[in-house]
Amino acid sequence: MDAPYLCLDVGGTEIKGAAVSQGRVLTPLRHFPARSGEDRETLLAHFAAVFRQLDEEAGHPPRLGGLRLAFPGPFDYPAGICLLRGLDKYDALYGVSLRAELFARLRDRLEDPEQIRFTNDVAAFGLGEIHYGDARGSARSLSVCIGTGCGSAFGLGDGLAPEGTPAVPPRGEIYPTPFLGKCIDDMISKRGLMALTEERLGTPMEGAELARRVQEGDRAAAACFAEFGTRLKEALEPFLRGYRPDCLCLGGQITRSFGLFGDPLRQLCEELGVVVYVAADTSVLAMQGLCTL
Repeated sequence: MDAPYLCLDVGGTEIKGAAVSQGRVLTPLRHFPARSGEDRETLLAHFAAVFRQLDEEAGHPPRLGGLRLAFPGPFDYPAGICLLRGLDKYDALYGVSLRAELFARLRDRLEDPEQIRFTNDVAAFGLGEIHYGDARGSARSLSVCIGTGCGSAFGLGDGLAPEGTPAVPPRGEIYPTPFLGKCIDDMISKRGLMALTEERLGTPMEGAELARRVQEGDRAAAACFAEFGTRLKEALEPFLRGYRPDCLCLGGQITRSFGLFGDPLRQLCEELGVVVYVAADTSVLAMQGLCTL
């Protein structure tokens, strides 16, 4: 077996982790508290402890391929420097070189700081889809995760589309695009759905609760989900028409209910010749994508 990578998907409330080799997840997906409000030293020690636990669960292999982290932005991913500030998560790591700090704490298991690499969570998901998921063999793909926000990754061949690729927004990010008087991130996300349900039903609801009401025959709830589906189609349409991907890969918590709101987007994709896939496990694909960095 090739030397495994220890991979983390770092969120504001929890960290998910696994050991991965050649796209094969070697350990069960583990969940750890993020402790994102702690001080600098506590956070760095916590990350090191999480990596050591994953290393032990992988059987403490003779050597590691490296460490891979999907980290929320803003973040200087090539340099490994955290730039989060004022977002109530990881503020204490602002300006810190996580590459240097993690190498210093785990150098007994690593040979070079460059074995530690970073990207964002949706880029990791997109790479997982390209190399091990439904986008394999596609010349162009678009991966979109709908959760606390609306993240995106544009695939080109066996990697992500480089900056300046025609029809791809800066950094491949659709979330700041103006939409319905706000931006896509405000409308196509958990908070967008909660605002819509509060407006239409009088109570803010997440996707799982709204889906339960639809399945119980609540017509108002069904109409609410239908409106969310229309908004999703309208938000993605300019990118689908402009970039013309072969496939659209959807992930994130809300897409678990895609069958209840996805018809408008499916119809558009059928018109454009785009195949739609909904990921069964977004986190596993992100882990697989991380090991391709």
